[in-house]
Amino acid sequence: MAPALIGCVAGLVALAAPQDPPSRAAEIDALVAKGAPSGDDWASEVAWEETNKRWKDFSAALVKSANGAQLDPSAFVAAQAQFAPLRKRGGESRKVGSVTLRRAGASGFEDEARASASIAFARLLEPFAGASDLRFEFKTVGVELRSETEFATRVLYHAFGSPASGRVQQNAVWSVEWVRATPEAPPLIRAIEVAGFEELSAPGPLLREVTGAVLGELAQSPALALGSEHWFGRSDACGEWNFLGHNGIAIADVDADGREDVFVAMPGGLPNLLLLHAADGTVRDGAEQAGLAWLDDTKGALLIDYDNDGDNDLFAAVGATIVVALNDGAGRFSIKHTLRAGTAAAFYSLAAADFDLDGDLDLYATRYVTTRYGANYPLPYHDARNGPPNHLLRNDGEKGFADVTRDVGLDVNNDRFSTAASWGDYDGDGDPDLYVSNDFGRNNLYRNDGGRFVDIAAEGGVEDQAAGMGVSWGDSDGDGDLDLLVSNMFSSAGQRITAQARFRAGDSSDLRAEFRHHALGNSLFVNAGAGAFRDSSDAAGIRMGRWAWGSKFCDLDGDGLPEIVVPNGFMTNEQKDDL
Repeated sequence: MAPALIGCVAGLVALAAPQDPPSRAAEIDALVAKGAPSGDDWASEVAWEETNKRWKDFSAALVKSANGAQLDPSAFVAAQAQFAPLRKRGGESRKVGSVTLRRAGASGFEDEARASASIAFARLLEPFAGASDLRFEFKTVGVELRSETEFATRVLYHAFGSPASGRVQQNAVWSVEWVRATPEAPPLIRAIEVAGFEELSAPGPLLREVTGAVLGELAQSPALALGSEHWFGRSDACGEWNFLGHNGIAIADVDADGREDVFVAMPGGLPNLLLLHAADGTVRDGAEQAGLAWLDDTKGALLIDYDNDGDNDLFAAVGATIVVALNDGAGRFSIKHTLRAGTAAAFYSLAAADFDLDGDLDLYATRYVTTRYGANYPLPYHDARNGPPNHLLRNDGEKGFADVTRDVGLDVNNDRFSTAASWGDYDGDGDPDLYVSNDFGRNNLYRNDGGRFVDIAAEGGVEDQAAGMGVSWGDSDGDGDLDLLVSNMFSSAGQRITAQARFRAGDSSDLRAEFRHHALGNSLFVNAGAGAFRDSSDAAGIRMGRWAWGSKFCDLDGDGLPEIVVPNGFMTNEQKDDL
């Protein structure tokens, strides 16, 4: 059995064929009941719940109609309703690589006469004819109550499918009017106005699923084939609850064969993986032979050359300790340092740079909660200042690492729920600056002034008071300087509720706006020079990244312009009707 490194032993329990734990159906049902709008007095959320059910049923009918069935909208649409075109004509059209994008905003599209619901939806679905994988998503981000029988919603519409021509995706913003025959009757759609419309088409998928081909037998191993819900309750709760998935990966060539390998950090009780890249594109797990198959709850990981000997060493966040494992050059590791924090708060993510320009890499390590996830509550929720401190560890070579957080000024505003950090020379003065994303409040931008730091996030306009999950630097506008991408959790429920007049009615408009910003989603800040940034999030169309985590700038198509990749999602178990 693989060893545990730090503190308690996180041993596996019945790895091969564990027995199912007792059913928690009753407990889950009780929690779901607490979240049901019908059990509360928020009429706007009751209206959302009703329309959400209507959209799910309507989606099923639309899928059938795209595959030849006759669409009968009478169960969803008010009688004699006339619709403006849902699939806008005209507008901007351009090609990016193999993808053709057509965009029609509030103006710039061809006028078309209103039509019945049957005709309007048939025209909308024309590009999807014959698509067996057609699916729809309707996210309601606003509700306006008008009377007992009338209300309106603002909906983000998305459709995806693969007709014979390739792949098609539609995105739009709909303003939907609803009407009831009586206050107790189900709502019907009276009108839909389209504020913006995009249609993307490609001859085939941009990416191809190769997990099984690359992983081979590893894909069926218990550690990878069984989800986090399976392992919850089956292994020791030595660290964080292992259904949360707060574990990272690191990519680098560890065995000097010219191919990049992948270190996969695993939750407590499951050994870490080291996926060694073979010449044929497959991988095998070499963690045990490399000395890295620890059983401890491992979160953030970095593969970097910290000792300047030409190979990639491993930094791993293991609870409140950062483990530094040296690479012998052939992919075998030995522990050189165990850097323990002064308190029990676990490290989450790591970022390395030569902040003092002395020729070696230093380490910034973020921490999130003082005790464990779910037990340390952010106070206040929208601007929390009761998180554990992060640490800057200066690389002193053979002497090891020195905690210089306070010495260099990084102790300022260092009490937040930090999730990630990234180094980048945004001001072009030759030394790396540091941005830290924080959950439940404001972020930090520490300007590096010759090895000392000043938090200028507020004056630079990049505090981005939200649910910060990740950060990436990149030149989004091609002007030669670094812009800033911050991934935040997009919440349609948060947007609906914070827009209601009764939400925190006694608070100032500024405070209400802070809560609303928390739900908006991703942020893109364009470098305007002189230490200032311009918020281009809405103009760039990057807000809705769903439950976003570590968004990244990356040039996927090799045209020199960075795309944005947004990993997203949270926990999905047996109940899948949220997908």
